[in-house]
Amino acid sequence: MLKTVEAEINTDGTVTLLEPLEVKSITRALVTVLGNGNGERKGNAGQMQMLLSSPEFKNRRSYSAEQLEAQIEEARNSWE
Repeated sequence: MLKTVEAEINTDGTVTLLEPLEVKSITRALVTVLGNGNGERKGNAGQMQMLLSSPEFKNRRSYSAEQLEAQIEEARNSWE
């Protein structure tokens, strides 16, 4: 299963996870660097960083998988 967690990379290459992550054994990971650390936020990656750090996003309402599925089903049925 794929899981995405937010992390910071220090200048020495040390990766610090910013949220809890449980793994049961040594696990491989891919790291995507969203910026070069100079504070610039350009292009789509910069816009994504701004969105993810915004109060609106952090305080967004979340829904369970069952609630989302019910909303999708309701939308499908409303087309008939």
